[in-house]
Amino acid sequence: MRPLTTLLLLLASLPGAALAAEIGPEALAGLYHGEVFNNVDMDAVTTTFRFEADGRLTGAYEVDEEEGAFKGRISNVRFEGPYTISFEWTDKFGEGFATVEFARDFASFTGEWTDKLGQTGGQPWTGRKQASAP
Repeated sequence: MRPLTTLLLLLASLPGAALAAEIGPEALAGLYHGEVFNNVDMDAVTTTFRFEADGRLTGAYEVDEEEGAFKGRISNVRFEGPYTISFEWTDKFGEGFATVEFARDFASFTGEWTDKLGQTGGQPWTGRKQASAP
């Protein structure tokens, strides 16, 4: 077998090779339901990611806690790898940073958040896609 043919067959057989070629980062846009650690326990969270007209990725979230729901904003999103993003979060309780890693099909993510000072490091934030962005 010729070396180029062998290399192409090897690359095509790697896990996720075909998926990565078919699914780009725009596939992460959508609505995700999950959980986030909020002060003393895990609470339900709805996280939305969307691409703006200028190509920036932004988002929002709503946490449903015991005392009612509150909303927050996701900004300054950076791609750290093909399936990993980091961003800043802001809500009525403060602001901070988060990093999340998506499944290869962008159907879910797991991550962690911290406050701006790093005093609440490594708190979980998860989501499973419920709807894609229009």
